[in-house]
Amino acid sequence: MPLKLVIILVIFALLFTIFVLSYVIKRKLVIKYAFLWLIFCIAMTIAVLVPDLLKVICKEIGIETVSNFIFFLGFGLLLFITFVLTSVISTQKNKITNLAQEIAILKNKVGK
Repeated sequence: MPLKLVIILVIFALLFTIFVLSYVIKRKLVIKYAFLWLIFCIAMTIAVLVPDLLKVICKEIGIETVSNFIFFLGFGLLLFITFVLTSVISTQKNKITNLAQEIAILKNKVGK
């Protein structure tokens, strides 16, 4: 991989890490969700700095090209993020339902 591309990708990973951390500091992103993005940044930096590592992993698991492996990882990451967000939405929905029921009960008690 050309040195210029390596530098650009490492800078991108660092900027994205700073972006994620700034959202955590501003409390726009909870740390447990930011953790996944930070792991992604670390993995991307390692993959850029040690490109032969991806080739070895591909060879061991039987994937022919590194690009196919990266697409596979990206697809898996998106599925995982979708599942986590669906879980969060389900939990929030249950909490909202409980709050609405509690408010209705309190309004009913105050109204009597």
